[in-house]
Amino acid sequence: MGGPADALPQPIAEDDIQALLRSKGLPEATKIVSPKVTAEYHAIYFITVTPCDESHGHSELVLRVSGYHLPTIKTRNEIGVMCWLSQNTTIPIPDLIAYDDSADNPAAHEYTLLSRVNGVTFSDVYDSLDDARMTVVLDQLIDFLVQLHTHSWDGIGGIALNEAGGPALAQVVDENFWQVPDIEQYWPGETVASLNIQGPFHTYIDYISAQIQQYCRLIQRHKTLEFMTDILPRLQVFVASLPHHSDELNSVALRLAHKDMHFANLLFDASSNKVTAVLDWEFSGVVPFTKWNPARSFLWNGRKDASYASERQRLMQMFEERCAVKGVSLLEDAKYRSPLQDSMQLVADYLRAIVEVSPRGQRQDLVQGWKAVVVENLEIFGA
Repeated sequence: MGGPADALPQPIAEDDIQALLRSKGLPEATKIVSPKVTAEYHAIYFITVTPCDESHGHSELVLRVSGYHLPTIKTRNEIGVMCWLSQNTTIPIPDLIAYDDSADNPAAHEYTLLSRVNGVTFSDVYDSLDDARMTVVLDQLIDFLVQLHTHSWDGIGGIALNEAGGPALAQVVDENFWQVPDIEQYWPGETVASLNIQGPFHTYIDYISAQIQQYCRLIQRHKTLEFMTDILPRLQVFVASLPHHSDELNSVALRLAHKDMHFANLLFDASSNKVTAVLDWEFSGVVPFTKWNPARSFLWNGRKDASYASERQRLMQMFEERCAVKGVSLLEDAKYRSPLQDSMQLVADYLRAIVEVSPRGQRQDLVQGWKAVVVENLEIFGA
């Protein structure tokens, strides 16, 4: 199995990029550079243009050309989130110049065209900062998170522009979704829409129930998941039992989360010690507050060497201390309200892991143990 980067688009010809700029009323580029580094889901081009109204006065732009991973919904979600952020927060993000959530354009791919923000990738320079400077950065991250977490929502999902052009709650978009390259390989006859949950969902129970029902369907659909069919009746009992505990299980704040705010997604200006932009909002969404950091990526330094775990623990301790100093209860507020709520989420998490890896032939030494965790927590609900 390949990763998302294996499904990136082929290089876009300069003539096509120029045609794309013209189609948006922008002047032709005086310079186009394709850097060696790419994002996981995008090919990137740095573009220089003569500043104008259509470029919002910017001369340096970034064209992010999407691969065919999650057609339409990923781009639509990122645009919706960025528009909401620009209207409701002071979190620094690039200026949105143009976008297309279809491939019906000269680049023949979905794309976003953004202003290029001054700064360097924070993961490249953070280890040159002493603790005093790191504290200033952590305080900025706390401010960003507080702005996200103080806004209440009445449902769970992504954000997209509605018919009036404003950002509104929309279907869920998640990095763990089945994406086109793997669907073609492991799920013939299925689609992004048929394999993944939709939404938005009104409550936490609705969100979990939709996941479980979807996983049950996929267990019946794929031969590598036959070992899970014996607990399908118990999973249905579990779903039916959830509304009986609605007050307890739905007792959770619903908050917009980046879900992947690691150091490689931050731009930083060393001269001012400022975070100049938070990047890559495509998989962001409104989630139960307990899941604001699902991949445990917050404060990840972008490295996978042996020192990663201890360094992240050190940074998290600093973060907790700064939260206490500032009187912010982010981490406390993100804890499960009850053991029953935790067990409900464990059923969904471990079932998702099983359904995700088994068709790919991965982690087969672990799936029986994961099944045991599912069964243990089903029993708590009388299933």
